[in-house]
Amino acid sequence: MTVRSGAPPRLSVVIPVYNEAPTLNELLSRTIAVLADLTPDYEVVVVDDGSEDATPDLLAKASTHNPRIRNVRLTRNFGQNAALNCGLFEATGDFVVTMDGDLQNPPEEIPKLLAAFAADVDLVSGLRTQRYEQVWRYWGSRAVHWLARLLVGRQLQDYGGQFKAYRREVIEATRQAWSPGKPFFALAVWLGFRVREVPVRHEKRRSGKTRYSLWALTRLNLEIMTSFSPAPLLAAWIAPVLCLAAGCAASVTAWWRGSALLWLGAAMAYGLGLVSLAVAWLASYIARLYRIAAGGAPGWVEMPARVTPPRFVSTGRLAREPATDDEHVAPTHS
Repeated sequence: MTVRSGAPPRLSVVIPVYNEAPTLNELLSRTIAVLADLTPDYEVVVVDDGSEDATPDLLAKASTHNPRIRNVRLTRNFGQNAALNCGLFEATGDFVVTMDGDLQNPPEEIPKLLAAFAADVDLVSGLRTQRYEQVWRYWGSRAVHWLARLLVGRQLQDYGGQFKAYRREVIEATRQAWSPGKPFFALAVWLGFRVREVPVRHEKRRSGKTRYSLWALTRLNLEIMTSFSPAPLLAAWIAPVLCLAAGCAASVTAWWRGSALLWLGAAMAYGLGLVSLAVAWLASYIARLYRIAAGGAPGWVEMPARVTPPRFVSTGRLAREPATDDEHVAPTHS
């Protein structure tokens, strides 16, 4: 099998890794076996997020033996989202699949994502049918999904996980509005690209422990809150309204009872109201600046011309196998 000379591959798989030496060789061998059955034109972009174990050496050997493996090594550990974005921007395939590097996303599920593409589907998200995580992580993930649905505005079941598939035009268009700290998938959904969720297996971590600590989940929630809506800033208007209401209530009660103490309380409420009013006005101006900055350079993203076929058509062994039935694909509700 030969790769098209001078042409980008039909399929790219992006895998961010951090200290995954125990399972890295298995991850690569299983992924390459799946891709080889799908198409002869593929690449595997592995982003080493500053690993401190044998991962860099194993990746160097793997990329030497197989030129389809592209090794991108970051100078330090920047975090999974940063490594994932780096891989997305480095990938050149017509269709790009992203997945975790710990084998919790079985490579054998990649064909399910690709089979879910259709003329009205721009990106595909893996819906984890079974989760293996601690209780605090489970509820932390629920909070992330709830916030994402509220602020992004699309009722997807699973905003988390990295098992996704994108068309080339979606990546290029979303990149216009992207900035550091913005979750790429949520941004693509927020921009209006049509997404379909498809059930996929999710397996237990084979070695090591999860990279998402309580602090990491908290930071992810904060990034979602500040990436898609100025609502947290505009919430500053609640304070002057409450202070004004409290001041009015205290004034009426003080006049009715003739209480000097209540008059003092009313004056304090009015004073706090004036201060919070000034803060709210300032927050409104910042929100206006936010809207300009958050939308990318022009403030909007145009629907790109289709550069990929409506469906991913396998040209390998799997071309002879039936595609995933639409009845097994979870519908998306806007």
